[in-house]
Amino acid sequence: MRTKIVTIAAASLFSMPALADQKIGDSYLGLQYAQTSYEDDNGVEAEPSAAVGRLGHFVTDNFAIEGRAGFGISEDEASYYGSNTNVNVEIDSLLGVYGVGHLPISETVSAYALAGFTSGEATASNAAGSVSGDDSGFSYGIGGELSFTPRVSATLEYMSYLDKSDYQISAISAGLNFSI
Repeated sequence: MRTKIVTIAAASLFSMPALADQKIGDSYLGLQYAQTSYEDDNGVEAEPSAAVGRLGHFVTDNFAIEGRAGFGISEDEASYYGSNTNVNVEIDSLLGVYGVGHLPISETVSAYALAGFTSGEATASNAAGSVSGDDSGFSYGIGGELSFTPRVSATLEYMSYLDKSDYQISAISAGLNFSI
């Protein structure tokens, strides 16, 4: 945990230069496709997908506050040490608030690091019924952004949504952002 905090703090310090096309007060709206990964200490794994909406606002040239809301778009059959379980896992909801530090690399490319809080809910089901569970906690991630125009950009990121003592939920996501 300490290593994660140090990494995020270092990324924030290096993000001091301003992006050429970002200004204080700019807001953005985005949509991502997220391929999530659930792994627990009992050998259970699943990879359901989700759609994640993003709404952010730059409070300085290189730092934004961002909210996210997501929902599942496909379920995945969980495996137990590589064997099928006949249990389907899907994401019901995802809500989060994050601080995002941007580091410009060129006029059109930037890297970013984010940290914050996520709350989520998922359901596991089979022929006998279903069970839902929810949890929340600290989240962090890194990503890259490529601007096509001053108002449209593409993103690619890795996000650790929940990293608990007995399970982890992470995602690789790709999407588009639009300045509003």
